[in-house]
Amino acid sequence: MSEIKINVPKGIPLSPLKRKIDRLVKEEEIKWTLFEKCKDELLLDKNDLEELENIRKKAWKETRKKYAL
Repeated sequence: MSEIKINVPKGIPLSPLKRKIDRLVKEEEIKWTLFEKCKDELLLDKNDLEELENIRKKAWKETRKKYAL
């Protein structure tokens, strides 16, 4: 497992921050595990993955326009 060092400003309690980070890491691990499992199940090739990425970019572009991001 990789390790990340962060600088935490004085006055911020560490234990709630650590719990939030741990939850986020667990959530990301689940997302990537699910992604990898789906990728294997669907047997997507490189062209399929590129097309999926293009669709994701287009959808994100529309979302950014909609919310002026």
